[in-house]
Amino acid sequence: MEFPYGEWMIFSLALATSVQKRASRRLFQLLLIAWLLGKCGEVVFPWTLPWHWHFARLMVMLAFWGWSWKRDGRHVLPLLYTTCVLSLETLFLVNQPGVIPYEAWFFTAALFLVARLTGRSYWGTASAFTGSILLNQVFMRFTYEGIMSSADFPDPFIWNFGIGLLTASAGLRFVWLYYKGYGHTEEQELQ
Repeated sequence: MEFPYGEWMIFSLALATSVQKRASRRLFQLLLIAWLLGKCGEVVFPWTLPWHWHFARLMVMLAFWGWSWKRDGRHVLPLLYTTCVLSLETLFLVNQPGVIPYEAWFFTAALFLVARLTGRSYWGTASAFTGSILLNQVFMRFTYEGIMSSADFPDPFIWNFGIGLLTASAGLRFVWLYYKGYGHTEEQELQ
């Protein structure tokens, strides 16, 4: 996935929430500021082989993880479970690449499923999913120093697919709440 689907999705959601004056515009404004700061970091600190740092994506992930961490009730256990899934994927990639067909799809879907099952809410899922990716980047950088010939931080496939899954999950949750008629407003959901 070379096209930046994740960036365009965040950008369009930020524009939509800013125009509509929705409660979630603070989150998306924070994500836009983080993305701009990260892009400035990419210009100032160019990447060197074998590590390709996407500072804009990392800054957005850090901002989103901080936002979701504050709103989550269970912090550590979902993060550990999802980090184990990513560690398994990294071990498969280093030792036996290509053993599992469609391994990127399989491990990303497994990561999201584990995050969804262990997190109690949407924010718990988002916190576990994003935090495990960030934690795995630290492990990969320091553990596989001489083994990896090339690595993207964060992986573009997980980045784009993860944003799509988290956006679809949030959209389905709002549709479900609207359908059930619980009367929750978006302001109550985000706090």
